[in-house]
Amino acid sequence: MPRRLAVVDMGSNTLKFSVTEVGPTGEERVIHAYAETVRLGTGVAVHGSIEPERLERALIALRHYELVAKSYGVEACIGVATAALRMASNGDDLLDRIHRTTGWDISVITGADEARLAFKGLAGSLPSDKDSLLVDIGGGSTELMSIANRTLVASESLDIGSGTLADRCFEHDPPGLPALLDAVRDAGETLIPSAVLPIASAPALFFSGGNGQFLKAFANWPVVDIPFTPDRFRDVLSALAAVDSVPLASYLDIAPERARMLPAGAAIAMAVIDRARPESIDAVPSGIRGGIVADWFAAHP
Repeated sequence: MPRRLAVVDMGSNTLKFSVTEVGPTGEERVIHAYAETVRLGTGVAVHGSIEPERLERALIALRHYELVAKSYGVEACIGVATAALRMASNGDDLLDRIHRTTGWDISVITGADEARLAFKGLAGSLPSDKDSLLVDIGGGSTELMSIANRTLVASESLDIGSGTLADRCFEHDPPGLPALLDAVRDAGETLIPSAVLPIASAPALFFSGGNGQFLKAFANWPVVDIPFTPDRFRDVLSALAAVDSVPLASYLDIAPERARMLPAGAAIAMAVIDRARPESIDAVPSGIRGGIVADWFAAHP
């Protein structure tokens, strides 16, 4: 008899929700998935707290997700919250309201936990014949994972994300190339003390999650049509600097508010490419929810 679990990843930009079905032999299949741009991390780095409007939007989204989850007959509704709730002074207040008014069991995880879950959810899809660097660019933090033969060698979490960088560096939509290049320099300065990058001489670099997948989709957009390769990524960056968020959001099928964060995600990606100098780059889905599913079913056989 298949078993079902509902999972939510409360990121600083997006609340990602999915229902996963696990078959009798352990095979996993996502049968429903949805993401909503709530931007819990807006202004947190400056003001120290989650805006009341964002907090309410998160609660509304979670209540809706719970109703959908129950319609699928899930065993549990579980999830994690990341950088925004780690930083916010009212993060505990939001958690308390979630636990009092919904059926979600949400816990705030560390950056190290983020890296472990992201790797665990993606390990099976990474190459086994060469070393790789897995980079998860979130809204409020970025996780770096050095991987050899599908084994996590080292990881770290940096306090920079597409949402916090966009809030700090961009005043216009589109941001324009000078502002985007400033963002690349800002991201590069954050990467300088990285302990993982100096040892991550991996030929293959993978960007996981929404930022990576949206950047690759943008590069493949017929009006852009730039190869998604390390030597051409600066051209992708230049093209993105000049695109308004509305047509970009329409093409990517995301909210304009989320599209406005993408140039900052590209700036972080560019800074990583400049430091790591990989032979190839690619994009893969977020692994965090897959890691949560694996952990939960291991604990509930």
